[in-house]
Formats: sequence, structure tokens, C-alpha cells
Amino acid sequence: MHRILFQFGEFTIYSYGFMIALALLICTIWLYIDSSRQGYNPEHILEVVVIAALSGLLGARLLYVAQHWSYYSSRWLEIFFTRYEGLSYLGALFGGTLAVFLWCRWRKISFLKLADLMAPYMALGYAIGRVGCFLNGCCYGKVSSVAWALPAAMVDNQLRHPVQLYAAVGALIIFVILKLIRPVRPFVGFTTISLFALYGVLRFITEFFRYSPTTYWGGLTLAQLFCLGMVVVTVAIIGVVLLSGAGKAKKGMPQ
Repeated sequence: MHRILFQFGEFTIYSYGFMIALALLICTIWLYIDSSRQGYNPEHILEVVVIAALSGLLGARLLYVAQHWSYYSSRWLEIFFTRYEGLSYLGALFGGTLAVFLWCRWRKISFLKLADLMAPYMALGYAIGRVGCFLNGCCYGKVSSVAWALPAAMVDNQLRHPVQLYAAVGALIIFVILKLIRPVRPFVGFTTISLFALYGVLRFITEFFRYSPTTYWGGLTLAQLFCLGMVVVTVAIIGVVLLSGAGKAKKGMPQ
């Protein structure tokens, strides 16, 4: 693990914060280029990226604190972190999405169209951020004897699943899938809903390899139960919309 990337005297660059910043930079540049081809105002794109990033960061921190409230309830000052540590991607996903929705209402821009444009880069940003998580040594996996198991130096040096890299690879696959389906999506909003569904599947799977001292129902973690519900809801929405569209098309056909 390489928790500290560079250090110049008292100035320290931490791997986690660096990778989060790198993810934001790469995704912003790519989104900026992509949006210009779709006719969006470049200034609007930069504006919404800043709003989504700040709101996502706030949502990520709030959900993480809520999940670990037994620890933070007596350590209020530690809630206000100074380095990008103690974040939940689910919180970032929902916090950022809510902020973009409200911003679109204010700017009178189609939320679903913009969300479809941004969705692949949410997955890409998550992939890069998970590499930072791996370098930082947090969110480590369960003890394992697989050939690619790595020591968790920040914990106990036992060989463990590099679950952060599993998540990074899975998120890259989601990124590619979303980029491919967006031009041929069956309805506006499909790419965004697919992001939630695919992330739910990925997180549900990777949780089996991630160390978690607490399980809730049937040996599943709280994150797995939430993601399972998210997948069911998103798949149901896709099914209802597609069936509704098919029904309308059938009614419009000549008899």
C-alpha cells in the first residue's frame, strides 16, 4: 500500500485524495468534450460538475458517518475530515444525483438527458477512486489464499482479497457498457437507471469479498441488502417503461 504518494517537507499528497482529484479531472475533461458534441453549453457542464462533486462529497461523508454512527456519536470533531477518507460511494451517487436534478430544474434542462450523458463518467470516476482506496489500504478484503491475494499492511499484513481492484475492474466494465448503450438506449433515462442497476449488482458481488464485521439478514451486509433492493427497483422501472412503450406502439399500429 502507498498511503502517501509524495511528501515535500510538511506538504503531503495522499494517494486517496490524489486519485479522487484525478478521477474528477479526467471525467470532467471527457464529459466536457462529449457534451460539446451533444450541443450543451460548456459553462453549464463545468457548473454542474462542480455542484455534483461538492454534493456528492457531502453525501458520501454523511452516509459514511451514518453507517458508523456508534463511532462518531462520541467524536463529533472527527466528522469534519481534512483528507478524503471515510466516504461512501452510495452516498456520493445519491447526493450528486439529487443535486444535478435540482440544478436541472433551476436551469430548465432535461435532467434525464443530462444524467444519461453523465452516467458513464460516474462509473469511470468510481473505478479510479477505488484504485485510490486500494493504495490507501481502506475497504480491504477478507483473508484469502488465492494466488493474487495481497497483504493489508494497514491492518495485519495477512493476505487478503484485493477487493478494491475487483470493484475498479467491474466499474470499468460498467463504464464501457454505459458508453455503448447510451447511443442506442430505448428511452431517455435508460442509461442512468442502468448505472444504478449495474452498480447495485457490482457492489452486491464485491461485498462477498470485502471484510465486514457485521451482517444483518441471511449473512448479507447492509450494503448488499440496500443494493439488492436498488437492483429490484431499477429493473422493475425498466420493465414497466419498456412494456408501456411496447403497449403504446401496439395501439398505434394499423389494424
